[in-house]
Amino acid sequence: MAKINPSSPIADIHGALQRGDKVVYRVRDGVQQAYIVKHPYEGKPTSKQTKARTAFKDLTQQVKAVYADPVQLADWQARFEAYTSTRKYKAQLNRYLREQRERSLANPLSTFHFRPAAKRTPKPPTTLYGFILSTLAKKSE
Repeated sequence: MAKINPSSPIADIHGALQRGDKVVYRVRDGVQQAYIVKHPYEGKPTSKQTKARTAFKDLTQQVKAVYADPVQLADWQARFEAYTSTRKYKAQLNRYLREQRERSLANPLSTFHFRPAAKRTPKPPTTLYGFILSTLAKKSE
């Protein structure tokens, strides 16, 4: 007879497992879902999609230029270290991590408190690359 161990070695899975895979995994309202994309859209991107993609491309090129220049990189590194050492940053990161643990499927017995996306704590940048990218994106808005 089979024995079942209810603990899962996988805490979370989202997105497609490989490129071109039509089975996509997601979590909605605390429930793990798997769905199949039957008819993916293969037409031309809309004007909003094109605008967003070009804006993101421009931002990544700016970040690569910062990484190529040692003087700018040192300046950004100092700004990132100053930002991550503040109490506000640490509080936001702790709040974000606490919310993620609450939403985690690793512990299905915990009480789940659903919080709409507008009320969730945004993830603060945790890497230098992400910090530069988010700072430049805020300036371009």
